[in-house]
Parts: sequence; C-alpha cells; structure tokens
Amino acid sequence: MPRRHIHASSSMLPSLGLPPGSLADIDAAYDYDVETDPPAIEPVEHRIRLDFMAGGAIRYDQLLTNYDSRDRDAAETDPWHHAGRAKPLGMQYAEGTCQRRLTEEARYYESYDDEDTLVDAPAFLAHRLRQARSAADPEAALRSERDRRETWYRTLIPRLNLCSVLKRSSYGTLIDDGSDEMPEDHDLLEYNGFVGVIVLDPDHDPETYARERNLPSRYVVREQDLSSGKVEEGAHSSEYGLDLPAPLLVGEYASGSRYSLLPWSDGLVCSCPFKTGAPWRVMCKHELLASIVLGAQESIFLPVTDGLDIPYRARRFVSPTVASTHTPQLPDDEWS
Repeated sequence: MPRRHIHASSSMLPSLGLPPGSLADIDAAYDYDVETDPPAIEPVEHRIRLDFMAGGAIRYDQLLTNYDSRDRDAAETDPWHHAGRAKPLGMQYAEGTCQRRLTEEARYYESYDDEDTLVDAPAFLAHRLRQARSAADPEAALRSERDRRETWYRTLIPRLNLCSVLKRSSYGTLIDDGSDEMPEDHDLLEYNGFVGVIVLDPDHDPETYARERNLPSRYVVREQDLSSGKVEEGAHSSEYGLDLPAPLLVGEYASGSRYSLLPWSDGLVCSCPFKTGAPWRVMCKHELLASIVLGAQESIFLPVTDGLDIPYRARRFVSPTVASTHTPQLPDDEWS
C-alpha cells in the first residue's frame, strides 16, 4: 500500500506514514475500499463537526439527564423541549445539516445507474446503490436503501447518536458540572488535553525508544497501554493502515480515558469504542469536545496542549475542503 510520509519538525520523531484512505478524496493518491477499510468520515460527519464548532460552548445545564434513545417516544419527540431545557445551538445546526444532506442526496437515487453521478456520492452510499442496481429487484432495493438513509438522517444521527452524546452521563463527564455559565475553551482544557506522543507497537519498549532518541519517556507509549488497547471494540492504528511507531495526538480526558486520534478521510477519528462499535454513529463525546475547543480557537487543527511537536496532519480534525464550503444553518420548520 503506497504511503505519503509527513515528517515531523524534529528528526528524533518518526515520520507519519499516511495510507491512501486518510487522504482527501480529491487527492490523486486517494483510495478507499468500502468492504475492507474502516468506515470513512462521511461528508455529514465533517459538517456536523463544523456545526458544533460554530455553535459554541455547551453549558452543563443544557445537557440531557434521563434521555433513553431506546425509548420509542424519545426517538419521536424533541428531548430538550420535553425536558424544558435550552437546546445547544450546535445541535440545531446539526439537525439542519441532516435535513440538507437528505435533500442533496436525492439526485443519487434518481440517477443510481449513472456512474458519472455516483462519483460524487459518499463512498458507502455509492457502494449500496451499485448493489441495488444489480439486485434481483433493483427498484425495491433502491427504495429500501433510500428509506435506510432517511432513517439515518432523521432518527439515528440526531436522536440515537447526538442526543446520547449530549447527556450529563456522556459529554457531561468532560466538563465542569458546578456552573451554569458557558465554559471557555481554557476551562475545557483544564481537565482535558491533547498530547503529542509517539505511539509504539508491542515490540518496542517505550523507555528504550525514548532514551535512544533523547525524548521524554512520558510522551512515548505502547498502543495497547492507551484506553483503546484495553477494550475489544477500540480502534487500532493497523486497522486504519498506519504503521507504528507514529507521531499521533492522544486525547487525555477528565473521565480518565486516553484515546488516540487517527488520521483518516482527510480528518481525524477517535479510537474510542463508542463509534467503532457502531459505525452508523457520527460523533462521540471526545469528538464533540474537540469540535467545541476548535470553535473557540477558530481553527481546524487541534492544539497540542502538552507533549511533542507532531505533524500538522496528525492534528487536522476536519477536512479543509468541507470547512471552506460548509455554512451551518438551522433546520426548516417542517423538519422533525
């Protein structure tokens, strides 16, 4: 698998070898296999990150408490209205994005037998539409896929995913629960941090590796010693085509967990099991925190709050292409 190597500012740090799936889809070297590669960061996923960046900080008193996404009534009603709480602006923008993406994708169903049209479709959707046209009953398969995609945008993303993240028991574990004031970005980074580290495979000893390169040993870690290496569902760098050792950003959170952020699909993906265990999810609480921190800093590059000076690509959270074209908007009144 050909790689693009990004060198760190220090010769003591290894280069970051990027597999084709981590590049922008407009890059000539981009290559992605829906059937064998991890889920791509979908266009809606990049946009939702930008929505929460634009929406600003979220107060603890805005977070949900008793919301249960498994409750059918919860999936059909607005939980903030039901709880009498103020809905975060970023969540409202995300609902608007889901609404617009559903409308924008209509043309792919109308021309699902036209390869020139599918070239612009999200990789997973294009794959499913190609399967539909080769099915025994293409029209039935097409309707089924369209219904599935609509359910994703109307219910799975906003209700089952984002509402679950915007709970005191989820995102609330990363922020101060003692104030109803809007937390500043420096408050968010008081108990959470983004650390530049060298991530090693099991065959390397962190102490030896650090000593041979005159690096602080606390910034050299085996992958299995991160939180993702201690749970079966956590993502590993090898699944994303990354060779170790690699200079990566590791989120260290108030909840006590440590998860690497892996370069993928022109952005970064959190290695926590919340998303990797359910590919239909588009955001975890750690990615929400990253979005809000970046919104305050007006950047798409996560800060290195501690540790080594890793390459910018290991910090780029959102696709620059999407960031330059997306404008967060509220949903239309009829969206529900």
